[in-house]
Amino acid sequence: MPEKTTVLAKFNNPYEAHILRGMLEANGIIAGVLEDTTATALVGNYKQGMVRVIVLEEDLDRARALMNEACQAQPDE
Repeated sequence: MPEKTTVLAKFNNPYEAHILRGMLEANGIIAGVLEDTTATALVGNYKQGMVRVIVLEEDLDRARALMNEACQAQPDE
């Protein structure tokens, strides 16, 4: 039976999504980035939430915790 994936986060650009994916993979969580490149080509930019980071459902809680921890570690601007 194939493993199910779920959306962890949505971004407006691929750069943030790939940074998150890399951080998750560095912590042992398989992650992927899905981009709606067809819509991007048509409108010339990313609409809100068009770039999604996905993880396996079984890793969702751990991935959320890592993402939240990373966000809290960022200095406020």
